[in-house]
Amino acid sequence: MVNVAILTMAQARTLGVDGPLLRELGLAALMHDIGKIDVPHEILTKPDQLTDEEFRLLKRHPVDGAAMLRRTREIPPLAPIVAFEHHLRIDGSGYPAGVKRGTLNLATMLCSIADVYDAMRSQRAYQDAFPTERILAVLQRNDGTQFDQNLVRRFVQLLGIYPPGTLVKLTTGEIAVVVEPCTGDPHRPKIRLLYGAGGDRLEDPREVRLWEQPADSERGVSIESPIDPAEYAIDPLAYF
Repeated sequence: MVNVAILTMAQARTLGVDGPLLRELGLAALMHDIGKIDVPHEILTKPDQLTDEEFRLLKRHPVDGAAMLRRTREIPPLAPIVAFEHHLRIDGSGYPAGVKRGTLNLATMLCSIADVYDAMRSQRAYQDAFPTERILAVLQRNDGTQFDQNLVRRFVQLLGIYPPGTLVKLTTGEIAVVVEPCTGDPHRPKIRLLYGAGGDRLEDPREVRLWEQPADSERGVSIESPIDPAEYAIDPLAYF
C-alpha cells in the first residue's frame, strides 16, 4: 500500500497536483486496499488459483473498504471513492460487478495504474514478479479501453521502461544496473556497468548515459533485455 501511495503521488506531481490535494490523494491511495483486512489471510496468500467462492469473498474488499473509510472520522471523501473504484476499468469491466461509471475519478485512475504495476512487479506467494515489458503490455492492452493511455504514457515517462534498480543486458553484451531513466529514449537510460562484454566483472563499475553514446548502429548502444539478478548473485540496489 505504501508503494502504491508513492507511485500514485509521483504521477499526480507530474500533473501539477501539489499541497493539500496531493496529501489527500496520497492518503486515498494508501488506504485503497483497506477492505482486505476482512478477507481471510489464507485467501490473500493462497498459492493456487482461488475457487469461485474465494474469489467472491476477495472481490468484496472494494465495497468493504469504502464502507470502513466512510465511517472513519477525518478521512477525506476521496479515500472511500478510490477504495470503491480501484478495480473498476474505464471500459466498464472490473469489479464490483454491475457498477457502471461514465468516468472514473482521476485519483482512482492513477491509483489503479500504480496498483497493477506494483502487484505485477512484486514477488508473491501465488506468482513470480513479471518483467517490466509484460506489465506495460497489460497497462496498454485493449487499445486504452481499460486504462487511460495518456496516463499510462506519463507513467512510463516517469519510471522508464526499465525502472532504477533493474539489472539489464546491453546490445553490446555488457551487464548493467539502471540508475536513472531517460524520458526521451526509455531504451537508453543512465546505467552503471557491472560486467564487460566478455562476462568479466568490472572492478570499478562506472556510470554511462546511454543516450549520449555514439551510435554503433541505428539506435546506438541500448538495453537488449532485463535479466534476473539471481543469475549473477548480486543485489542491484547495492550499487546505488
